[in-house]
Amino acid sequence: MKTILIPTDFSDISKNAVVYGFHLAQSIGAEIQLVHILEIYKFAAGTSEAELISTILPAENIAEMEKAAKQSFEDFVAQILQQVPSGVPYRTEVVTGHLVNEMIVRSAMPDIDLIILSVSSSQDLMTRFTHNTISTILSEAQCPVLVVPSGFAYKPIKHVVFATDFLKEELDMLAHFLNSFTIFAPKLTILHVTSKGVDFTTELKMAGMKQLITEKTHYQNFTFQLKSHKNVVQGIIEHTAEADLLLMLKEHEGFFKSLFEASKAEKITHYLKIPMLSYRIENFVK
Repeated sequence: MKTILIPTDFSDISKNAVVYGFHLAQSIGAEIQLVHILEIYKFAAGTSEAELISTILPAENIAEMEKAAKQSFEDFVAQILQQVPSGVPYRTEVVTGHLVNEMIVRSAMPDIDLIILSVSSSQDLMTRFTHNTISTILSEAQCPVLVVPSGFAYKPIKHVVFATDFLKEELDMLAHFLNSFTIFAPKLTILHVTSKGVDFTTELKMAGMKQLITEKTHYQNFTFQLKSHKNVVQGIIEHTAEADLLLMLKEHEGFFKSLFEASKAEKITHYLKIPMLSYRIENFVK
């Protein structure tokens, strides 16, 4: 892994993602690319975030906005550098565009290996990284995406819960993950949660998965768990209490929509308490 892309809006929430990213980059020998998206848009009455329309502004106004953003970026980075390991290579960029679109486009660039986002515990906080924004980036990004809860402090990745649905693409994804994060040599818990109950067929699938993982990765530090829960999303999260990372394959949008479109009474911290790394299934289809 060479380059980690981290978007920031200078909020404390995105600051947490940047700090986490610098620590991770130091551990795995990666470079950080920080980007601030200057959104020059306005809302049309009744439109959603996805239907933003451009505002026509004089060029000098845009230039002033860019100048102010660059100064804010310099101040932000100066604060960050006091809290992160020294010697991590990084670069910064201010671009004009739309946050979601920019992340999706950049995720397909060959020099970007990972995107890190931070999710807030409340929609009331001032940040562009809303639950809907993150859900969209997770669903559409071409490269792996790591989502870090805003209150989660970095620590070495020693225990990973890998939520499996017994897909053949998961074998290649797991091999890719172990190759990228080999420095940590983590304990891996292979977890399957079903809402239909654990039967003989499910046990047979897990036994087959265990054998295939061992043959594919030649990794030894595994444990395997089968669990039944009426809510699969919550069932997975409940079994990550002792872990440092949740690993997922983006098989479909359902999981992420369920995770991030929580009701008002159930904030995101009710679910996501540790970082979650997701890979795109299309990258492993042969």
